[in-house]
Parts: sequence; structure tokens; C-alpha cells
Amino acid sequence: MTLAPYRLVWLALWVEATPREEAKLTEHLRTALAPYGTVVVHARGPFHRTPEMLHFEVDLTPHRSAPDCLRALGFTWRDDSGWNDEWERPLNGGVFLHPAVYGALAGEAEAAAAPRFETGDVVRVRDSAEARRLGLVGAEVTVGHPDYDYDTVPARRTWYYSVLIEGQDDSENLDEADLEPTGRHVQLYGERIGVSTNGILISPSDQPGK
Repeated sequence: MTLAPYRLVWLALWVEATPREEAKLTEHLRTALAPYGTVVVHARGPFHRTPEMLHFEVDLTPHRSAPDCLRALGFTWRDDSGWNDEWERPLNGGVFLHPAVYGALAGEAEAAAAPRFETGDVVRVRDSAEARRLGLVGAEVTVGHPDYDYDTVPARRTWYYSVLIEGQDDSENLDEADLEPTGRHVQLYGERIGVSTNGILISPSDQPGK
């Protein structure tokens, strides 16, 4: 099977450790994940909801497909519910990457290219049949989150976005080609939002260690 040009496995980790141990743990996580692909570990410091734990975020471009990488890390796919994308030491037992890791969340994305826009980007709607139908041609809207058609072969997937419209409670979906950047960005959420197999990363209230 042809690998998708854009492949991402993300991890969010909560680790029982002090700030003095952050640098050592960052290097440990980088070394532990290096066999799976190109890895970047972001040390975020004490987690605001549980300051006794350090928060790490990992972006991993896997050597193989993103689902294969998740499986190799110990996550499983269920046809009825998708990935079991949460690991918590008190419930699951064992060790995940390091004995101090208390909890983890994971997700993956595969597409023909990386998403052009991020959550919170302010974009202008181009003229298209869908934009005309929605009455949004020329309007400025805010990107909510990226998604794609999961039935499409990963290497051919293209992005669409939920967009938030001023004065409207419900969001609308528009293809990436229907949007152009304005160079502006707003803070929509207090936590990082990324892409998972369900289109949007877990919100802060769903995260372990809350």
C-alpha cells in the first residue's frame, strides 16, 4: 500500500515528575520513540489541572503508516468505536514509555498533505458553489478543526474544515480550496487542538489527570 505523504501520530503524556526532571524525561521519550519515526517532543511544564504532573506533547512522523505505528505502541482499533486512544496506569497497569508516565492520549492522521489551516485561523471564503449556497462568499470565518473523508484512500485525502461564523451558533463545513488565509489567528480554546481519527483532538475535560 502506498504511504500517505502526510502522516502524523500525536501523543499527549502526563508524567509524575518534577520540573527538574523535565530535560531528562524529554530525552528519554525522544530516544524511546526514535525507532518508530521522526519525533519531536514538546515539554510543556506542569499541567495546569494537575501541577504535580509534567505535560509532554509528541509529534511523530512514522516510518510506516500512522495506524501501524499506533498498533506498535500498543493501541488497538475496534470497528465499533475506533482507537482505544487512552492509557492510564491505574486502570491499565504496566509501563508506557517510562515508569513515571501516569496517562497518555494518542491519535493519528494521514492525508495527501498537511492541513493548511489550524484551529483559530481567521480565513476568507472564496467563491465556490458551496460558499454561494451558504451565502458566505467573501466572508471572514474562523477555523474550528480540520477533518477529511475517512473512506478515501489516505494518500488521496484532502482536508475540509468546520468554520465558525459570527452571529451563528452552528458551524459549517468548507473544503480547504474554498478558504484563503488572512494572516490572523484567534485563541478559541485553552488547550492544543489537533487531529485524531475522529477529526478533533480530545478536549481538556476529557484528558487524564484532570
